[in-house]
Amino acid sequence: MASRLPPSPSGYPVLKNAIHFARDPFAFVEDAVAECGDIYRMELPGIDDVFVFAHPEYFNRVLVTDVDAFGKTEDYRRAFGNGLLSVEGQRWRRQREMLQPLFYRDRIRGYTDQMVACTNRRLTTWTDGESHDMETEMRDLTLEVLFATLFGRRLVPGEDQELREAADGLNEWFAPSSWMLPPWVPTPARRRFKQSTKRLRREVRALLDDNKQENPSNTDSGVENSSLSNHRVPAESAVHDLLTQLQRARETDDAAQLTTEEIEDQLVTMVFAGHETTAAALGFTWYLLATHPDIRDRFHAELDTVLDGDPPSAEDLDDLEVTERIITEALRLYPPVHTIPRRTKTKVEIGGYSIPAGHELHLSIIHVHRDEQFYDEPLAFRPERWTDEFEKELPDFAYAPFGGGRRSCIGREFALLEAKVVLATIGQEYRLDWERTGDLDLSPRVTTRTKEGIPLRIRRR
Repeated sequence: MASRLPPSPSGYPVLKNAIHFARDPFAFVEDAVAECGDIYRMELPGIDDVFVFAHPEYFNRVLVTDVDAFGKTEDYRRAFGNGLLSVEGQRWRRQREMLQPLFYRDRIRGYTDQMVACTNRRLTTWTDGESHDMETEMRDLTLEVLFATLFGRRLVPGEDQELREAADGLNEWFAPSSWMLPPWVPTPARRRFKQSTKRLRREVRALLDDNKQENPSNTDSGVENSSLSNHRVPAESAVHDLLTQLQRARETDDAAQLTTEEIEDQLVTMVFAGHETTAAALGFTWYLLATHPDIRDRFHAELDTVLDGDPPSAEDLDDLEVTERIITEALRLYPPVHTIPRRTKTKVEIGGYSIPAGHELHLSIIHVHRDEQFYDEPLAFRPERWTDEFEKELPDFAYAPFGGGRRSCIGREFALLEAKVVLATIGQEYRLDWERTGDLDLSPRVTTRTKEGIPLRIRRR
């Protein structure tokens, strides 16, 4: 039986691995794997060691074969309370069963027209020849899509800025300079996180209150007004499924009843997870297309052939095969969720090492996605690699942008549909160009971020 801890990469006295990690977290992972192998131990001042797994075999162990030995981390509970991303056990099963019907493929495909409409509204704010930060633009757009489809509320481009900043601010708890410190240490990023959490909770309470006023059987009231209630989608096109589902779960008398706090946590989770990851995927996809003109030309040619100038419909999307491979490859190179955090519930023996109970561990998705063991030229953007034969030969969890196992991302189909709709709608009208030199400088949070955005020049086709 294994009894030794995994090795730790070389570091500094006292500060240990903190300096290297804070300076460039992704470079730290690559250097640590090169020095220590596919399992290593991060030594950080003031907190327990953090363990990192960087091989699909270990992902399968954590997410599938020994899933009950691993739980969610405290950081996720701080950010999302008792929402779907952070709860465990029977509470998680109850929430998943309640929400799953909202994300069935047939239901999601019905959102296509609303996604197109949201994208076209945002395009009215674009001017030929301008430069836009696609990281910010795509976050704004995917938040607008989320509210129009699942919440029945229209966020107008250029307005609701406080809400947008609050939704974005949940990421601040996970800034590298804060994440590696004890939770009681105040930092600017943590202050922004707390302010964002407070504001976002006010917004979701107002959203629920507004929905109750439209459904008189719900009698609770008294929540302060919010910008959300000012832009309802007209009744004939509004989609209230998520809100109605949550309201019913609060009012039922059986064991499936949700508390008011749980409902708020669920909405906060949906607001963040429902737009942030898709926004990251879209921003990086535009960057990759802008820096690979030959692939961009094939992308535009497919749109012209399949769509022939018409808005994309649910039926058209299946024929956008080049676009789908572009999205798949972008998710490989820049997975929106770059690491999956867990904590050990018991002592675990894995890979010849012993991981103590109660310790945080991370599954490094981005490392595996860029590992030459599984991908030729792993840093190259090659959508054509995604043939049926290649996917069949790829080991389980060598490609895992949506996690895996029973806790795989509930919004996977929604995100993929939205990404394809947005790319097709914008790609018919515009070509995006990268006018800088050098690569993107990444800065991880819960999602993969950049330090300086993704500024791209927009040109009418």
